[in-house]
Amino acid sequence: MSAPAGAVTRRELEDLWDRHGASVYALACALLGNEVAAAEAVRLAMADLARPMSGVSTQEARRCLVRHVYRHAQEPAGETSGAVQLPPVMVWVSQLARLQRASLALCVFGGLTHREAAAVLDVPPSTVADLLTAGLRELGRLTAGATATCA
Repeated sequence: MSAPAGAVTRRELEDLWDRHGASVYALACALLGNEVAAAEAVRLAMADLARPMSGVSTQEARRCLVRHVYRHAQEPAGETSGAVQLPPVMVWVSQLARLQRASLALCVFGGLTHREAAAVLDVPPSTVADLLTAGLRELGRLTAGATATCA
């Protein structure tokens, strides 16, 4: 049975997951600060890609996946209780202001350019560039503080 025209095939989805699953999961964790909610956002985004979508090439599928993860991360989450241990970098990223966190997550973990992230966030590219700079500075401050408390 072949996939409907415009649908990403099962094999293409598997290849996409094999190549980019870890980074889109990291993106979702950075955006949400919760592994349970992140896993759900990624699951929903993969389901979105499995549906017929016209105009999405295999090459564009990763960027499309990143956009879908971002969209699902903005939706209200259900119950996400439970002690979930995030790596320190994800804890630090979760402490950033919303747009700084989103800019860093989309560009660093999602692999988007600052112009692509600007389109997703609906802000000018210069704003994303400023948010990336400020976010990286803030992360440096947070990591320096964590290193000082561990010494």
